[in-house]
Amino acid sequence: MNLARTLGISLEVLLGHRLRTALSSIGIAIGVAAVVLMVGAGQAAEQDVVGKVKSMGTNLIVVQAGRFRAEGGRQRQVATFTTLTLRDRDMLVRQLPDIARASAFVQGGVIARYKGTRTQTTLAGAEPSIFDIRGITATSGRLFSDMDQRSIQRVAVVGPTVVTNIFGGADPVGQTLQINKVLFRVIGVASPRGQDLSGNDQDDIIYIPVTTATTSVFHMNYIQNIMIQAVSPEAMKALPDEITPILRRSHRLKPAQDNDFSFQDQSQLLQSQTDTTQAFTLLTGSVAAVSLFTGGVGIFAVMLISIRERTREIGLRRALGGRRRDIRTQFILEAGALAAMGGLMGVVVGLGGTLLTCHLMKWPEVWPWSATLFATGLSVAMGMAFGLYPAMKAARLEPATALHAAG
Repeated sequence: MNLARTLGISLEVLLGHRLRTALSSIGIAIGVAAVVLMVGAGQAAEQDVVGKVKSMGTNLIVVQAGRFRAEGGRQRQVATFTTLTLRDRDMLVRQLPDIARASAFVQGGVIARYKGTRTQTTLAGAEPSIFDIRGITATSGRLFSDMDQRSIQRVAVVGPTVVTNIFGGADPVGQTLQINKVLFRVIGVASPRGQDLSGNDQDDIIYIPVTTATTSVFHMNYIQNIMIQAVSPEAMKALPDEITPILRRSHRLKPAQDNDFSFQDQSQLLQSQTDTTQAFTLLTGSVAAVSLFTGGVGIFAVMLISIRERTREIGLRRALGGRRRDIRTQFILEAGALAAMGGLMGVVVGLGGTLLTCHLMKWPEVWPWSATLFATGLSVAMGMAFGLYPAMKAARLEPATALHAAG
């Protein structure tokens, strides 16, 4: 039997009932589009998470003054301590050669004012090394230096969002900015960084020296975090074990006492976020698979109707020497062609939806080819599987019975 000719006949039959063919293909199209879209969106979201984690700095581990617990893919603080100090930071850098850079860090919400304009923003007190750790450059002016840090200068580097909100987009370098009633001289504008993992604007921030932040703004004698950049990924994994005994001795903790600090590294952040993303993708992908199955049921129903309408044709072909295998093959090919049409429509819609979602969510653009090929192949296989019973039923018709039923 000529398969190409049989496939041509099947397509001719399907196109002869265009409305029915289109409606039955839509079920498959919806399922394929959903699979492609959900997998594509999941991959884009995962790449976005990876990019945001890397934007925090490579080989980064954070020593936090408190205890944290993972809840819903996020780190939640359950206890706060005031024992972490600048002295701890200096001690770690002196004693551990695996530390490439380190920065003490404090952060809090503040009110910033400039010439009658007032806004609430985030103030970050840090050491100059924070800019190298996070890959921040100055798009205008300069970043503060070790000299500014040591002399407790009231200088500020503002993020792009602060420039827009406070200064109306004008270059703020050289202007005086009031932060919680303390005057600061703006010396630079930080390069844009986008949103963090929680969706917060990382550009709505003001950086000042950590010594100035603790003494003049927050009035505290401790720090919240020490951000440490290791010399290599291998060193980053070993650092918690090296840091723990040093900080325990510094904080005079007894053997029975728990640590008054905790660690967070990029692998923990990445794992918690990707676990959430993958769980969401799996859930929505399961829903899409159900939709694909529903489309297969639609093909099953259409093929049964087609057999009833073409009973006479089947009888004539059998009477003229057509084999059961030929009848079965034609109907299986028709079911597969019907599913393939729906699959191609679904691919177009799914890829288009993926690109649109990436654009709207500002995620990296992805092309989920593996999911596309899998969903298309699965749709065709499912169509042929659902068409198998109708095909076997058609092939079992006896010529005399079929002609008599048609007459």
